[in-house]
Amino acid sequence: MQIILGFGCQEERERARVIEALDGLTDEKDIHMALRPWNEKAKEYDKMPRETAPERYTSISFYDGKLHFSHINRQHPFSPDGWALLQIDEQFSTPEADHAR
Repeated sequence: MQIILGFGCQEERERARVIEALDGLTDEKDIHMALRPWNEKAKEYDKMPRETAPERYTSISFYDGKLHFSHINRQHPFSPDGWALLQIDEQFSTPEADHAR
């Protein structure tokens, strides 16, 4: 991943944690379940005021054989309201998805 102002090392570490959590999973249902902790936290953080929410966090979707990372920065210096989003798609095939192609 390239470094983009307001995003970088923290998002790379989070991506590595996600990939590690998905290691060995082949069933799409299991993958969605493994992503729940990130997505539940992100929903909670989205509702929090800027002052109490973490500065940066991630939510992840899985469809079309790809992981779709949404990295949120709530205190981006170049955003008038502080919100910034970096979306990254990464191929993550499962035997089910490969067989359907």
